[in-house]
Amino acid sequence: MIQKNLCRLLLTTELSNREAGQRCNVSHNTAGRYRERLREERLTWEQVNTMSIAALEARLNDGRERRKRKFVEPDWSHIHAELERVGVTITLLYEEYATNLDAGILSDREFRRRYDRYRRSRGLVMRQARRPGEELFVDYSGKRPSITDERTGVRMPVELWVGVLGSSRKTFAFCTLSQQLPDWIDAHVRALEFFGAVPQHLVPDNLKSAVVSISKKDGHYINPTYQALADHYDMMAMPTRARKPKDKAAVEAGVRLAQMWILARLRNQTFFSLHDLNQAIAKLLDRLNDKPMRTRGGKSRNALFEEVDRPAMRPLPMQPYEYADWKISVTVPQDYHVVWERNYYSVPYSLVTRKVNVRVTATTVEVYHRDQLVATHPRSYEVDRVFTKKEHQPPAHRLYGEEQLSELMAWAESAGPAVHGFMQHHLQVHSAAASMQAFRGLRRMARDCGTERLERACARALRMKATTMTSVRSMLARGIESTPLQVEAANDPVAPHANVRGAANYE
Repeated sequence: MIQKNLCRLLLTTELSNREAGQRCNVSHNTAGRYRERLREERLTWEQVNTMSIAALEARLNDGRERRKRKFVEPDWSHIHAELERVGVTITLLYEEYATNLDAGILSDREFRRRYDRYRRSRGLVMRQARRPGEELFVDYSGKRPSITDERTGVRMPVELWVGVLGSSRKTFAFCTLSQQLPDWIDAHVRALEFFGAVPQHLVPDNLKSAVVSISKKDGHYINPTYQALADHYDMMAMPTRARKPKDKAAVEAGVRLAQMWILARLRNQTFFSLHDLNQAIAKLLDRLNDKPMRTRGGKSRNALFEEVDRPAMRPLPMQPYEYADWKISVTVPQDYHVVWERNYYSVPYSLVTRKVNVRVTATTVEVYHRDQLVATHPRSYEVDRVFTKKEHQPPAHRLYGEEQLSELMAWAESAGPAVHGFMQHHLQVHSAAASMQAFRGLRRMARDCGTERLERACARALRMKATTMTSVRSMLARGIESTPLQVEAANDPVAPHANVRGAANYE
């Protein structure tokens, strides 16, 4: 305001330069210079009064700018990109800049100074506003705790998973054995149960458990199991850009905090199980989330969560997500059975040569075609088993199977009651396709070993409550189909022995 007051006195009064300078606390030389510049610019007080201080300064004190030499500025973005190349130095780039110029050349020192100013300007950081309940940032810590084998004393490093809500900064940490998909999914389910609510977005890094691949054309291809988790909780998985850690600055800060607040406090403790380690982490998390934050008005993470995040988040679904493995784009072969861990599961025969997706949980195998469930089977942990549903078969295959089964049952009835009973028991426990294979195997055994031996082996298998072909085949191979069971021998009051006379000696 001193400049405007000085101009007002010079333009509207008859005061001398010295008198005007004394009233505005500036020298008479400054007052004289302002009077001369006002005369040169032909400015009136009405014009000066409407101008801002900056505009007035630029208008009246432009002598230094007018006398300043004009330099040719290089393209600093090009200079910065060239310095990334191997062997290129700033000295070389200055020589190339100055070579083709006759005038307006920056000095070497000024060139370096201006480039340094440009480089610092590239490091500007945009503060991002986090909307309540919107984002859950997740990542693994680079520094890992460990558990100790109680028997051998060997320490095994484990992974520290960290999740941070964007607005309240409420933090969850949990240790897993690895960064593999089952552990990754389990950590997310536990985190959502910890928060007791669901955010809108998941923001992970680009590890394989979250992102299968990244392409310029299609962007991020989310892991199908991870996408299924997000769909179950009605969230969107929005991974960060590759090699852009500032996209997830919240969790980066959360990871550092977890390392200082949790790992540092547990560094001298020994844990013999993952459960014990996670219990200790849970106690420290309670303290961390209850700790007041100076930068947030003394409020704790828990207080901000209840005030800001929870009202904006959705409630948890009734059932937590159940982990499942997926096979994507499986072509249905001509036998209309898809393979999972060396077992064969039928799908409708009309889907032969089509692409289906296979989802496998701990108990169930599900097959989807265009997001529609087309087949469900109980999961088997045995191998080389075939599971066929009649409704999946074409009419000719279904009829052939029924005819074959009736023929085999007729043969079993003629072979003996034990063989027939074994086949009926097998059908109750196993699928029709597996029983068909077993019954054909019985016929081969009858040809190789004789029907009488097979009848005795099946009778012994029924007494053992055995329903597998392996048990019958083993008895015949070892020749023990006529040997009493140990329980039967123990209950016999006169057990067979070389020194015991039989009934023939008393005829």
